[in-house]
Parts: sequence; C-alpha cells; structure tokens
Amino acid sequence: MRLFLSIAFFVASIFCCHAQQTSEDIDALLREIGAKDQQARQNLNNAVSKAQVDSIALYAEAMQLIDQANQLHVKKILRGGVPDDLSHEAYKALFLVIDHADIKYQKNCFSHLRKLSTKGHINPHDIATLKDRILMNSGRKQLYGTQTKARPIVIIEGDTTPQMVNYVWAVRDPQRLEARRKSVGLGTMQQQADTHKKVGYEMIFDANLSKKEINALTSSKIK
Repeated sequence: MRLFLSIAFFVASIFCCHAQQTSEDIDALLREIGAKDQQARQNLNNAVSKAQVDSIALYAEAMQLIDQANQLHVKKILRGGVPDDLSHEAYKALFLVIDHADIKYQKNCFSHLRKLSTKGHINPHDIATLKDRILMNSGRKQLYGTQTKARPIVIIEGDTTPQMVNYVWAVRDPQRLEARRKSVGLGTMQQQADTHKKVGYEMIFDANLSKKEINALTSSKIK
C-alpha cells in the first residue's frame, strides 16, 4: 500500500506549475525522475531473478505507473525548453524516460534529444540506442544492435534461477555493425553480452536470424 501511495503522490506532483521553475528545480526533478525509473526496473529484475511470482506483477504495475508519470513530467519540460546548464544525471534521465516510452512518444521526442546531443548534453550512443528502439518497434532492422527481445520466462515458485534469454533484434548490414557501434561510442557486442550476463540474462546474437524467426522465438505462444 505504501508503494502505491508514494506513486500516487508522485503522479499528483506533475500538475504543479512548471513555468516558474529554475534550472536548479528542473535538474532536481529530472534526477529524481531518473532515480525512480532505475529503481522501478531494479525492483522488477530482482523479483524476476528470484522467481517471486506475486512481486513480479506488483512491480510491473508500479513501473508502468512511474513511467507514465515520468513521461508527463518530461513532456512539460520539453515544451518549456530544456536548459543548457543541467547536470549529466538530469540529461540522462530525459533519455531514459523517452527510451522507456511507447513508439509514438519516442518519435515525438527524438528531435529534442538529437538537438541536445548536438550541444553535447546527450551521448551519441544514447541517440543510437533510441534510434534502434524506434526501428525495432516499427518492425524494421536496427543499426547498432542495442535492442533485444526476451524469450518468455517460465517462473516456478521457489526456483531461484529462471532461464532468461534475450535475442538481439535483426541488424542491418551486420558486417559493419562493430564499426558503427564504435563510431557512436558503444562497446563491442561481446561487451554488451557481458553486461546482460551481469543482470542474469543470456544474450544471443545470430546475424542469420530473420525478424520473423526472432519474433517466433520470443513469442508468448512458444511451447
């Protein structure tokens, strides 16, 4: 109950006036937004890794509510204009909220992030990540190999090691993938796989798999 009361308070705070906020106010708000975004995902990942069936649904719902509230905040900030003197954490929070939104929101905000990137506020690899996500969500091949689709996880109560597998979404021109990644400051695909492993996921990259095959492998209908 306390969790949802906290979320409700956070959502209600959106309707406070943004017009008179200083750069310091916006910076503090975005850093809070970023912290909530990451904590919500950490809570859900922990519940999945520990096969806590009841908690998974609770944290998934909480994450959705937090994302919706964060998106409303960011929409208002973008409308008013993003200051040029925010902290790195604040600009990163802007990216996270947009990256975790639906494709319509991502497309509407992409130009804002790209403009901030030209000023040095948003990392090029974050722009590449969002570009990949938009491409994947549009059913097209990605450019930088940042996006994956998860195979359905079978959760058995008490099983502390559920098998979690992510397939890298189909990539355009895979022969030049590593060079493209390097050009925007992304690590190698092996480094990306190592990062997935640290949070309990096996990452599978097979450049020969088609979009159709990847969708089949990650379908909820798979037996």
